[in-house]
Amino acid sequence: MILDYLKKHAEKAYREITKIITSPVFLFSNDPKLIGIEESHNFIYIHGFNRLIKKDRVPSDKLLEAFSFLEKEVELYLKKHYTDKEFVFYLSADALAPTFIITLASYYEDTSVVEQSIPLFELIEWYKENACFNGLQIIENKTNDKNIEAESDSVRTYVKIIRT
Repeated sequence: MILDYLKKHAEKAYREITKIITSPVFLFSNDPKLIGIEESHNFIYIHGFNRLIKKDRVPSDKLLEAFSFLEKEVELYLKKHYTDKEFVFYLSADALAPTFIITLASYYEDTSVVEQSIPLFELIEWYKENACFNGLQIIENKTNDKNIEAESDSVRTYVKIIRT
């Protein structure tokens, strides 16, 4: 089981994930105008894999298994406590922070949310290649606005709609 693997090889990630699945603190509203507040409250960082990824000590398939497990556990929690409601589960990878971020909010048929999604395995591979584990390198030279805009794409997101 993935939790056994994490407990043995990624203790920090194990603690972060078990806290999410054993004592979730998600809050939701029935008002679509409050989605921003839901997202800011149901916002959780997962840093526990960074050291392992940086040193290339965790394979991508284990990361995929861990995040798939977490997604499934969140889905089971929502199905247990809510009926006839839809939620959007975000797993973002922020290369500049660097961190993975889980966000959960009510879903109100916003199709643009799903359109921004990339496959989970692609998200993991992108993060492994682009995460700034040693900070940002600042280079002073002449740049143009086009280069700055291209470099600002530092976050990618996997999205799943969960129906209870």
